[in-house]
Amino acid sequence: GNRPYGYSSFQYELTDNLKFGEENNVLAVKVNVQQPCSRWYSGAGIYRHVRLKVTDPVHIAQWGTFVTTPKVSENEATVCIETSIRNQSASAQQVALETEIVDDAGNKIANSTIDKKIETGSTIVFEQLIKVEKPKLWSLESPYLYRVISKVKVDGRTVDEYTTPFGIRTFEFTTDKGFFLNGRHVDINGVCLHHDLGCLGTAVNTRAIERQLEIMKGMGCNAIRTSHNPPSPEFLDLCDRMGFLVMDEAFDEWIRSKTMFGYSRFFNEWSERDVTDMIRRDRNHPGIILWSIGNEIPEQDNANAYEMSRRLVDICHKEDPTRPVTSACNTPEAAVKSGFSKPLDVFGINYSIDRKSVV
Repeated sequence: GNRPYGYSSFQYELTDNLKFGEENNVLAVKVNVQQPCSRWYSGAGIYRHVRLKVTDPVHIAQWGTFVTTPKVSENEATVCIETSIRNQSASAQQVALETEIVDDAGNKIANSTIDKKIETGSTIVFEQLIKVEKPKLWSLESPYLYRVISKVKVDGRTVDEYTTPFGIRTFEFTTDKGFFLNGRHVDINGVCLHHDLGCLGTAVNTRAIERQLEIMKGMGCNAIRTSHNPPSPEFLDLCDRMGFLVMDEAFDEWIRSKTMFGYSRFFNEWSERDVTDMIRRDRNHPGIILWSIGNEIPEQDNANAYEMSRRLVDICHKEDPTRPVTSACNTPEAAVKSGFSKPLDVFGINYSIDRKSVV
């Protein structure tokens, strides 16, 4: 297979290509980097983790859990868990899903069991609503994390087990009073943070990322914009644990290129898949409060700017209806005039400190 966007997480099904019963199987993972492919140091190798996953034919699909908290109060929170389970066995299977919610100490605080028949070759979504009494809310000062433990059973045997960290919190962007987290007004003091680690390069180094975030927190930063691409999963895990708000950003360019070998070559074919995969991978992180469909996109003044923006915003809303969508506009007047900004839930404006209004 081939995946042209170096920041996208992805997987390939290897089963049909494996030589079972033989001693040697060769798996080759190769990178072909043409520079300049971005406006900053992109890295030029395999700089995020590669894993070989072995599953039972009946298993939870890739990024197969989606945890939301549609109702949150001081006394009780409703946790909605959607779990996608795939049946790759040769026959239909009666599948039971046992779901537990545990606190940060590992104590079980709630559970639910549901079973469904899954036809061969099919993927079914199991939906469960579980109540959590007296929830501890995720916040910048106290980033409390729960875990969903999903156990898939066939004929009483556990065939897959999957853990999903999540946080319980509410947030709101308002037009006149600012941002609120858990009903409390919060000033967002954020930075754009590229994925490299300075002189250490771009390869994922969890402790180096943690140190970088410690420095950010020490200077008063409480929010990160992932400039200008999906970050590593390790980065988002740390933001959840350390108490950072996150704007998760998809692209630095669409069709009109900013650099010779940039993403514009792949936008038409791959943008829907790349945005979809970013959201499915990242949507359980409580720190994420915004999806960004692009940074300073040159198409802000295009005749079809509205249609281009609308398409990506609709994908975000379909995959995650719980979060707003933005884009960083460096020509806000053009973005308003063309309709580029109209589909956005939050209008992002760059380099426009002197402007009192653009509408």
